[in-house]
Amino acid sequence: QNVIALYQFKTGQGTTAYDTSGVNPGMHLTLSGDVGWVGGWGIEISSGKAQASTTSSRKVYDLITAAGEYSIEAWVVPANVTQEGPARIVSYSASTTKRNFTLGQTQYNYDFLQRSSNTDANGEPQLSTNDDDEDLQATLQHVVATYDPVNGRRIYVNGIFTDDVDTVPGGNLIDWDNSYAFVLGNEVSGDRPWQGTLRLVA
Repeated sequence: QNVIALYQFKTGQGTTAYDTSGVNPGMHLTLSGDVGWVGGWGIEISSGKAQASTTSSRKVYDLITAAGEYSIEAWVVPANVTQEGPARIVSYSASTTKRNFTLGQTQYNYDFLQRSSNTDANGEPQLSTNDDDEDLQATLQHVVATYDPVNGRRIYVNGIFTDDVDTVPGGNLIDWDNSYAFVLGNEVSGDRPWQGTLRLVA
């Protein structure tokens, strides 16, 4: 009941992935580059992205900064476990060095970067899952990155907390920038591509 943006990828054709959360404005995504629809609902990203306008993306800024806490939820199928960057799965950012948040992939790891009063403009230091645990696999996974000012950042894979403790105190979101754009599968600048399939994002 607290979803503010929801992508179920049910359209199956065209260049728009619709925000079906019912929370206005609709933060619809424009597909560009090598992005295709897959059966059973989803988009497969090879070398493209799905991006909202900066205007509609502002609702993420408005509603999350008002709440002071949020979660990013996704059903993902990473194409492989060799991606670096981190490769951007879900991002609300402006460039490779400026973001409000990013859920990304580095090989077998999920990465969670977030701009706060205790991190820099790029969301660093980032929270990453432990190398030895190999939490990210090239199979269908449910991943949630969540933040609140008490616990800071946490990552859950298939409903289980990864036990990776945020070394940065929770802080606040007062430094977020409302001019950034929400994007899936890449950086807004197009140079941090992620390869894989997204079956739901919220």
